[in-house]
Amino acid sequence: MPSLRLLPDLEESIRQIPGVRAVSVVTDAQAQPKEVHVLAAPGKPAKQIVRDVQSLAMAQFDIDLDHRIVSVVQIEDESADPTASDLLDLGDTEVAAPEEVLQEIEAQARPVITEIGVRSTDAEIEVEVRLQLDEDTFVGIERGAAAASARPRLVASATISALDELLGVPAAVESAAVVDTGTHAVALVVLTLSIPRVGAQSVAGSAVVRGDETDAVARAVLAAVNRRLG
Repeated sequence: MPSLRLLPDLEESIRQIPGVRAVSVVTDAQAQPKEVHVLAAPGKPAKQIVRDVQSLAMAQFDIDLDHRIVSVVQIEDESADPTASDLLDLGDTEVAAPEEVLQEIEAQARPVITEIGVRSTDAEIEVEVRLQLDEDTFVGIERGAAAASARPRLVASATISALDELLGVPAAVESAAVVDTGTHAVALVVLTLSIPRVGAQSVAGSAVVRGDETDAVARAVLAAVNRRLG
């Protein structure tokens, strides 16, 4: 199962700690932190940064972080080449190399759409969305009224259903529509994610229609989720 990042508010708060330049909090499917990577400026002892991160997580989010999952790298300046002195001895805390930290911050799980099927009868349509991430395939199916106005919401719901295993948190479609902007048609989707210890979070995504509205709606859902996890 790919690593997720479902605690963006915690990441943003850690970035406010003096000397911290970048943060990546990697969670499991239940939004529990399993890795915290911190890129910081020199000056403050690395162990103190770890303690600051632990204190902030507990005070603001009631999250008890194990110091062993917190990795800190300190670099003199952002343009400097990493050297052996950049790797700090934190005892039981594992320290990642600077390149690995930056890759962790940048690299995100990005599922892609492989197939969207729409089967209709006089009164009902069935939408099936297939996503792929690495070697894994995820399928979501939704059924509903055959009215054309209901199709964007069904496509969005099927996409969320396919993402269920990856998200690991309850998600629902607030709204889904295809609107005409004058020169382009654009799919707009608003989702609600119920994140433990954070609460309901609304996220939005959009995608330009490239001939197929159903594909654009599914891409808008991915844009909303990717934006939140990234």
